[in-house]
Order: sequence, then structure tokens, then C-alpha cells
Amino acid sequence: MSQSQRSVGRLIHRAAVITGAVSIAACGGADDAVPAETPAAVEAAAEETVLSPAEVLADMAARHAREVLVVSPELATSLGVSDDLAGENYLSRLGEYGFAAGQRARETNDRFLQELRSIDKANLSGDALVTYEILYDAYRIAARRNQFGFGGAAEFGSASPNSGAGWAATPYMVTQLTGPHLYLPRMLQTQHRLETRADVEAYLSRLEALGRVFDEVIETVGADAALGVTPPAFSLTGAANAIHGLIEPDAADHPLVTTLASKMEAIEELTADERGQFTTAAAERVDAVVYPAYTRLAVTLEGLVDQAGGDAGIWRLGEQGEAYYQFTLDAYGGGGMNGDEIHELGLTEVARITAEMDGLLKSIGLSGGSVSERMQQLAAREDNVYPNTDEGREELLERLRQQVADIEVLAPDWFGALPTSDLEVRRIPVYEQDSSPGGYYSGAPLDGSRPGIYWINLKDTADNPIHSLRTLTHHEAVPGHHFQISLANEKEGMPLIRNMLAYSEYSEGWALYSEKLATEMGVYEGRPEEDLGRLQAEIFRAARLVVDSGLHAKRWTRGQAIDYMVSATGETRASVTREIERYAAVPGQACAYKLGMLKMESLRAEAESALGDAFDIKAFHDEILLTGPAPLSVLEAKIKRWIAASKG
Repeated sequence: MSQSQRSVGRLIHRAAVITGAVSIAACGGADDAVPAETPAAVEAAAEETVLSPAEVLADMAARHAREVLVVSPELATSLGVSDDLAGENYLSRLGEYGFAAGQRARETNDRFLQELRSIDKANLSGDALVTYEILYDAYRIAARRNQFGFGGAAEFGSASPNSGAGWAATPYMVTQLTGPHLYLPRMLQTQHRLETRADVEAYLSRLEALGRVFDEVIETVGADAALGVTPPAFSLTGAANAIHGLIEPDAADHPLVTTLASKMEAIEELTADERGQFTTAAAERVDAVVYPAYTRLAVTLEGLVDQAGGDAGIWRLGEQGEAYYQFTLDAYGGGGMNGDEIHELGLTEVARITAEMDGLLKSIGLSGGSVSERMQQLAAREDNVYPNTDEGREELLERLRQQVADIEVLAPDWFGALPTSDLEVRRIPVYEQDSSPGGYYSGAPLDGSRPGIYWINLKDTADNPIHSLRTLTHHEAVPGHHFQISLANEKEGMPLIRNMLAYSEYSEGWALYSEKLATEMGVYEGRPEEDLGRLQAEIFRAARLVVDSGLHAKRWTRGQAIDYMVSATGETRASVTREIERYAAVPGQACAYKLGMLKMESLRAEAESALGDAFDIKAFHDEILLTGPAPLSVLEAKIKRWIAASKG
């Protein structure tokens, strides 16, 4: 059990003691006989029940965390918490996804917000103040999200327990990119613990539960459609196609079965016969329960294609769509900016980065044509692409591993706190690659039972030319998401509920900041092509501001957005198409990267100006990373307090 889990356990115990004492007091009348107590006993009782505001907040946060985990065993699995926190045998359960679950989530979040408001923020300081500010923002944002009666509900904050990717702002239960149909099998294969016979039996129970889960998902999808809310037609078709791919293999060959069989080899208490029996049982459940459930969901989605139509932006939902997009911009760090303002910011950033790329391209002998055309020439160089073969893919993976090792050597000069969690580089599973981004990171659980994973999409190695790989490594691994997630998980005394929250503007903002930080760390010296890869990644995020607001606020078509992004970035049309379809499915989230980066750069500039020679880059980075997931407004307030304290 991790230190954070032990701390939460103690807080839950203390909260239970206090609750019991309050209940007894409430039941007694003025004339009730009360046994005499010694002064020592009275003093001990007072010490037990009289808590500081920070302790009251800690107890409340621990209780809220446990309440969410009990109804969201998927989230508990990803965090690797104990049964004491998430409920006995939670590993055998899956959460609920229907109308009733959404209603409970709304009610729970409203209650959490009211309980938090009972604490006077003025009496808090340090980490307790940060916890209050984060929770207040989380509950308030969730309450705002829950005013919209579609797409499920957020129980707290921007990380809905059933969101799978921390993208609770998506208005749709199922898309080609998000939804239970994708993250539940991924969770079972990569996060479900398989160390004992009981773990295997729990795995089989979850396979059985998928039938109920998908029927509830179908219920929610149907209810949303009755309100006129569906994903765009291409999103529905993409989700249905992904489902057909998931159920194409024979049940015995499905990854849900083969993964179980492989992992059981390490469970010593099982005999070979028992492993075979469990493997057969898993195949039977996949064939009899999982495949029919997926088929029902695919039929439902395909039946909504005509209703959905071809428009990509959320504006097609009318006034509620426009209001929802403004909500997502605010939730992802927009700070009150509207779609038009986000659009102009993006255009300005694209112009600035384009000029820098032009100069660097000329320095390596590429001077003819637009920046986009020259970047395409660079990407197509024979020595810049690994063969699209199994051997070529393995060479690419090995290159990523070496890049991780290279920058880990430099990290101690730039960070005071370094993570202890291991990191692995893996290929995105073949059945997911058509609807997956180029790469992403899965954090290690709180108990450290498995490593963090840097995933890379290797469907076509041409989508990941060599000049682009180093920047992807800095974003997804070191010092990007691996540092950001691992350090938050490993921080002593971090309230568990803060590890349960996700803020794209913080996490993706840090990862994009990390890409540029790598230039200061010296990794691009003598590597102009790879520095162009960094700039191409940055212009990609700047162009996201343009196309996301174009799709959802300016009524661009899917084709318009694709054309603009190809011309601005030089990326392949195939990879850009996947990206644009992602932005249509998750409005606003694509803006979080650049908004977060710009805020962190602004805060650093403010600190450098205020502190002068006393500015410590290690201390600044620790202040950012050891905050853990936080909205930009909370991060800004914390950094300003740190600047003031450092000056003093």
C-alpha cells in the first residue's frame, strides 16, 4: 500500500470516529444521564474530535474520494487502490452507465459542493488551501457540466469516473475515440490486477458484466438521441467500425482472452489445467456475452447515422451546443475567452512559429515552397522513415527507449524531484490503432504495481518520421507526462482525490512546455531536423486552437479543418484526418495544450522577473509538478504565493 493510501485510510477512520461522536450527541436530550468522565478522558476526547480547518478538509476529501471510488471500480482499478477504499472485491465489478447512474452523479456532486462550502477558505494555507481551491473548481465545473442533460454526468470535476480518458467534457457517451467500448477492454488488459486466483475470477466476473454495461450505454445513447444529441455521422461510423474490429477474431483469439492466458502463466497457485479452464471460461464469456453486447451497441450507433448528419461542430445542436462549447473552453483553461478570441490567438501563434520554422528549414537547405511543403519533403526522406515492417517498428521502439534514457541523464539539473516509477515503451494494440492518436501515456497506479507506459501508434511508420520522435518522447514520457503523473502520485501526503482528477490544460500544457524545455536542456543541439520536429509539434497545437474553434464556433466543415491543418503543419492528411475527427468528438479539449503551455511560460517569466538571480528553475518546476492536477487558475494563485514567499 502506498503512503497516500495509508494517509487516506487514517483520515477515513478519523472521519468515521467523528461522525459517530456527532450522531451520539445529536440523539441526546438535555436531561439525559451522561456518565462522569475523568479529566484525562475529556481531554483525550477533545483532542480526538476538535480538528483544525485543514484536518476537517482532509477528512472530507478522503470521504469524498472513497464515495466516488466505491461507485467507480474502473477508476479504482486504474489507481490500484485497496478494497478498504473502493469496497470489498471491487475488482470483480464494473460501474453503472445508465440514466439512474447519471442522476446519482449529479446529486452526489451537488452535495459535495455544499459540504465544501461549509469550510471557511480563509482559515486554510499551504497544501490545504490548494486542495480546497482544486476541489471547489472541480465541483463547480461538474455542476456546470451537469446542467446539460446529455452525455452522462460528471460526479466531480473534469475527470468523470466513467470518462476513461479524463475527458468528461465530451457531450457524447460513445464516439470513435472515447467511450466504454474502448477503455473497458483496455482497462481489463492493462490495468486489471492478475496476481491470484481471486483476481482471475474477478476478471471473469467483469467479462460477464460487460453485457449489462453495454445495455446501459445503449440506454444513454438512445436517451441523448431522443434529445437530438448524437455525435457526427463519421464519429458514429468510426465507433461502429472499431466495434466490428474488436469482435472480428474468434473468441479464443480475442485479446481479452489471450491477455488473460498470458498473464496467468505467472500465477504460481494455478495449475496448468486450471489455467486452461479459466482461459476456456473467458472465451465462452467473450463469445456468449461480450460479442453480442458489442453487436447490439454497433447496431444502435449505425441506426443513428442518418439522424446525425455530416456536420462536425457542436454548433449543430443549436443554442445548447453553443453554450456547451463555451463551457468546454472554460473547463479547458480558456479563462473566459470565447471561440473568436481563441481563433485569433491560434492564428497569431501559427504565424510566429511558421516564421521560426522557415528560418530553420533554410538553414538545412530546404528553401523552395511553403513551410508545409518543405516539412512534407523532410518527412518523406528515405532516411527519415523506418520501414513499415515488424523489424522497422521494433527499431523505432528501440529509438524511443534510447531517447528516454538520454534525457533522464539530464533531468537532475532541471528538477529537484524525480519520479521513482518505471517507464516502458509499447506499441498501441493493432485493434485500437485506427482510432488512436500518434502516442499517449498511461500512468502507473498509486501502489506501483505496474510501470507507466508510453504508447506509440505504429499502424504506419510514415506517420512517425524520425525527426518527430524525440519531441513525442519529451511530451509523453520525460520530462512530460511521465514526470507529471508519477510525481503527483508519489508525493507524500497528496490527498487521493487530487490524484483522481484530470485537467488537460495542466497535464497537456506541461507536456507541451516540456517539449520546449528540452531545447534549453540541450537535446536539440546539432539536430536541426529534430528541432523542426519540435516546432512542427508546437505549430500543430497552435493550429488546434484555430481548427477547434473553427469547427465548433465558426461552423467550419470537417474538410475545411483538415485542409487548414495540413497546410499549416505539413502533417500527413491521414494523421490530420484522425485528429480533426477527434476534435469533433471532444470539443474544446484540443485547445488545452497551447492554453496550458502559454500560462506556464507566463508564470515562469513572472517568477524570473520578480526573483531575478534568486530564481531557481528546479524549485519552479517542483512547484508546478508537485501541485498535481489543477486548473490553471489554481496553479496561477499557487505560483504567485510561491513568488511572494521566495521574495520574503
